[in-house]
Parts: sequence; C-alpha cells; structure tokens
Amino acid sequence: MGDEAVPWAAELGERLFVTPGRWGWRSVDVVAGERHDGLVPSERPEWVEPPRPDTSELRRAVSVAFWALMGQVLAVVGGLVAAGVLLPRVRQWLAEQGFEGDAYPAVRLFAGIGLLVLAFKVLPRVGAYYVALRNQREFEAPFRRARRLERQRYETAAAEWNDAIRRRDERVHARRDGPEWIPVLPEVPPARTDVIGGDPRRHGWASLLVTLGTSVLAGGERIALMDLTGRDVGGGLEAVARARGRATHRVDLPGAGVDLFAGVGEEALLDVVTYTLTGRDETGDLRHERALTRDLLRQVLRTLDGPVTLARLAAGVQVLRRATAAPVLTPAELRQLAERVGEVGDDDWSVRQLRFVAGQLAVLSDGETVRVGSRPLWADAALSVVATAGGRDDRKDLVDRMLAHLAQAAMHRGRRFADVFVVAGADRLGAATLEMLSDNARAAGIRLILMIDQPQGDIERTVGTGGAVCVMKLFNHRDAEVAAAFIGREHRFVVSQVTREVGRAFTDGGGDTFTGATDRASNALPGAVRERGATTGLAESRGHTWSGVRSWSSTQQVSSASVSSRVYEFLVDPQQLMSLPETSFVLVDNTARGRRVELADGNPGICLLDRVALRGEDG
Repeated sequence: MGDEAVPWAAELGERLFVTPGRWGWRSVDVVAGERHDGLVPSERPEWVEPPRPDTSELRRAVSVAFWALMGQVLAVVGGLVAAGVLLPRVRQWLAEQGFEGDAYPAVRLFAGIGLLVLAFKVLPRVGAYYVALRNQREFEAPFRRARRLERQRYETAAAEWNDAIRRRDERVHARRDGPEWIPVLPEVPPARTDVIGGDPRRHGWASLLVTLGTSVLAGGERIALMDLTGRDVGGGLEAVARARGRATHRVDLPGAGVDLFAGVGEEALLDVVTYTLTGRDETGDLRHERALTRDLLRQVLRTLDGPVTLARLAAGVQVLRRATAAPVLTPAELRQLAERVGEVGDDDWSVRQLRFVAGQLAVLSDGETVRVGSRPLWADAALSVVATAGGRDDRKDLVDRMLAHLAQAAMHRGRRFADVFVVAGADRLGAATLEMLSDNARAAGIRLILMIDQPQGDIERTVGTGGAVCVMKLFNHRDAEVAAAFIGREHRFVVSQVTREVGRAFTDGGGDTFTGATDRASNALPGAVRERGATTGLAESRGHTWSGVRSWSSTQQVSSASVSSRVYEFLVDPQQLMSLPETSFVLVDNTARGRRVELADGNPGICLLDRVALRGEDG
C-alpha cells in the first residue's frame, strides 16, 4: 500500500479498533418517536389550585379588630385636632372673662388627660388586631405548607415532562435523516466460518476482512491470512493495522528471500511435500504413491547437509533418477545420493512415479532462491499475510496446496502462529484439504475463516459445519439456489384460489277484478188498470266495482370466498442473493440458541457515518 492510503487507513483505524468482534452492520429503520428513554406522558401536567380552608370568621374578626383600631386612632387624632383648635379659643374667652391665669392651666390639664386616655385605649385595639392576624396565619399555615409542597411537585413533574419531550424531539429530528446502524456478529465466536460467494474483484472479501479483522486485532489477537486469490484481499486490513501501529508481516509468492521450511521438523516437512505432490486426485487411493514419494524424499533429506529447499530436494530426486541435477548440491551430497540410486526400484511404475515427483518438484522450485537470513513464511506479528499470484496453472495449484500443508504444520507447533486463520480462495484447495485444515484448527484452538467462491461438489457438504456462514453476492444461478437452500425455508400461507358467486332474482305479479250489477223494480199492482194521469212506482239501480292487485320483488346476492394453502418457500429468494451489493451478506448463525438469519453490510466505511454503533452492546 502506498502513502496515499495512510489518511483513510488512519481514519478507519481510529473508528474500527474497538471490541467485541464485529462482522458488519445492519440498518434499523426506526419510526420517529418509537423508542423513548422513559415514558412520555400524553398530556402536560397542569397546575390545579388546592381548595382553601374556610377562614371567613377569622377574616371577619381581623376586619372588626382593624376597624376598631382605626376608630380609636381616629378618635385620638380628632382629640388632638379639637384640642389644637379649641384651646386657643377657650384661652381667649377666659382672658376676656378675667380667668385666664387661674382656669386655663386646669383646662389644658384636663384636655391632656383626655387625650392620654384616648391614646391608651389604642394599645388594646392594636393587641386585638395582632391576635386576630396571628390566629388567621396559624390557621392557614398547614394549607400554605401543603400548597408549597404541591407546587414543588408540579414544577418537578412539568420539568421532567419538558425534558422528556425535548429528548423525544431530538431523537425524532435525528432519525428523520436515515437509518441507524448496529453491529452484527454471531452470538458465540464460531470455530469455523464459511464465507460463500463474493464479487470477482474481491472487494466484498476485502471489506469484510477490514471490518472483522480490526476488531480482532483490537482485542489483542493475531491474524494469519493465506490469500490465494491474487487480488490482495488483505491489503486494506494491512494498511489499517500499520496505521494503528500493529506489526505486520507479508510474503508474496513466488518470490525470493523466503525460507518456506523455517522451523518445520523433518517429519512435518516430509508430510508437507508428500501431500503437496500427491494431492491432485483426492478421491482416489493414493497410499502407494505417497509411500514411494515419502521414501524418496526421506533418502534425499538424509543426504542433505545444508539448508532444505525445494530446489535442493528437486536436484536430489534428479540424482536418484540418474538425470542431470542443478548445481545446488555439494559434492559430498552428490556422492551420498549416488550411493542410494540402487535402492530405488527400476520397474515401470516406480520409474514413472520418480519422474513425476522430480517434475513436480522442478515446477515448485522454479525461480526459488533462499539466502542466509531469509524471512520465515509465518512471523510472530499481529497480522501475517501470505499471498500467491493469480491465475490457475500447475505451479499455482502446487504452491496453494503446499501453503495449506505448511499452515497445518504451523498449527502443531508449540506456540500458535495465529488466533484467527483466514484462507481466501479456499475452494482451490478441495474439500479434503479444507476438512484437514478445519480439524487441525479446531484441535489447535484456532478460529478458521474460509472464503469460498463457489461451494460446489464435495465442498458443498462441508459448508456450515463450523456454526456460521456468510453468504455474499452470487453470480451463478445454481450457486444461488444452493445458498438459498442452505439459508433455509419457512412455511407460509398464500391464497391459491378465489371464488366469487353473484346471484340475482326478480319476481312480478298482478291481477284485475271487475264486478257489475243492474237492478230494476216497479210498484204497480198486477192486473190493475192504470188511469190517465196515474203514477206508477218504478226504481232502477246499477253498481260497478273494479279492483286491481300488483306485486313485485327483487333480490341480489354476492358472495366471495378465498382458499389459502400452506407452502414451503425460501427465506431468501435465489434472485435476491444474485442482486446483493458487493459488501452485503446474509449471516446464518447456528452457534447459540436456534438459527438466526440476518442481512448485514461489511463495508468498513459505514463506521464514518452518523449514529453508527461500533460495539454490540451499543445497539
């Protein structure tokens, strides 16, 4: 990754390096006002004045005492005014009468005494008024205390109501801008996770690795990534890890300066190379081929005094088949190998197998150079990435299988080479190799993540055995059907038949009746001779009756009925899986109670949006 990746890597790292593990986010459309921190009352609290006690008698007593006091004060004031007005006149009159010197002091004394008497009468009136006021206040004191407490409760309730309404309005205003994102992850960390599908450019896998891997690294765990896609799916995670100061280790194959067998014991090395060379047909019986291959490799290993490399193994096998070997062996090693030529069978099958082993080793060792101090394949770093070139040829298949067996050997060392092992492009290895990796990772306590492009053949039967599956975008309709079948089905009731009946009836009836009668009568006697001018009695009457009856009725009836049948349909339609965005996935979690299916998005850029919960408990 270049320097231009540092800004976005640092920004993502600052947000994503949190725990617990997070696979992606799902959006939750929250209806405005649906969630509250507390119950919001439907109506604002209103102040209701409590009923006051009946103090009419006390108020009347206060009023009486007040006006009695005012009357007494007015009397004193009136006396003072009268004394000020009358005393000069009395003095003048006494002077006119010649009694001013003897009578006026007595008059002034009596006037002063009268004013003092009036003034002293004010004190009882003041006392009576004070007592009346005190009685009223003491009587109203409990009411005032109760009213004060009730007012405090009302103001507290009104403030809480206003605060709740404010918080609700803030949430409503915020949620109008879009959905809320919460983390998605299995309830229990699965021993194995299968990632199915993905876009051809592997943007979805790279995004999922960044979203998941950052939370794993934040928890202090180490990740080992074996990238067989040739698309650098671990580049984004590597950039974010370096931006956060985590140690990274990267190996690109084929390349120079890598010691593939560093730290691998002899027996483990024999297993790695033997299964790499004879793993082309995993369905057949390869025990004889593997036994011969292992024996050949053991003879070569026993003669090698220097470092063990693929090129030196290939040269040693060439010597055993009496061919010209590359100049990578010492003379002493050549002599020892020449002495072992007779131990190799010379029948046609052995010769063909020997030629095959030599050819496969030559393909594997093409361009390999190992120098002193070469880097190991896996390092003790927070993130180790081993990537191979893209394409598909014999060398690519051999290198991929060898890396898988080297990872298996690393799982059995004294110290785990990683806490999480990711294989991108795992379907290239075949079902048997994936089962081998799964069993060894489970035994070593390493969580395994397999990213599989097309779960076909025997691989389909192993998908989901670890407890969690992520189904990403699929392009092939058969792969989509397989994935939809794995996600599951559910029973639904759908309308299968609709019946509607319409009926209408009309009846009409009518009838007519006619009756007529005529009556004629005469009062002449029979046999009598009528005289001229005589009058005879004659009467005639007629009657006519007609009646008509008509009736009708009309009825209309409409009825409809529907029939629902129970069907067993996909939870997710295959077409929906084929139309997923590149970074979206369907998580099928079988790690805890029951089966959980959730749609999520692993795009790490979601963490930069507003209202995104980065931890599971925040959701």
